[in-house]
Amino acid sequence: MTRRDDLEVQQEQLRAEIRQLSAPLRQQFYQLWEKQVKDPDSYAVLNYLFIAGLHHFYLGKWQRGLINLTISLMGLSILFSPYWIWGVSLLLLVSLIELPALFRAELILLEHNNKSMQTLLKQIVKR
Repeated sequence: MTRRDDLEVQQEQLRAEIRQLSAPLRQQFYQLWEKQVKDPDSYAVLNYLFIAGLHHFYLGKWQRGLINLTISLMGLSILFSPYWIWGVSLLLLVSLIELPALFRAELILLEHNNKSMQTLLKQIVKR
């Protein structure tokens, strides 16, 4: 089974658990879920700007987003100095680190949404 298959099975199991909730709890879940779910299209657009790390901010990973943004801005500022090679190196480094996430964007978002769904479901059931 691939990672995608595992995540899709997990998502279907979570949906089945949600369907088992009483109508008021299910309604409460979906009202809260609507505020938390991350849109694949928004994530994809932000991910194409991978060098800036905006996709990390979108998922609430502020520390990683700030690191990407800082290194990218440093690289850009050094790019127009006599030490331009260091600027290019920093930009290439960020690109090499973030490029795999660009190709795995759909899986990353699916995993994030599954975790959010699971956490919210636990909160709703405990109430």
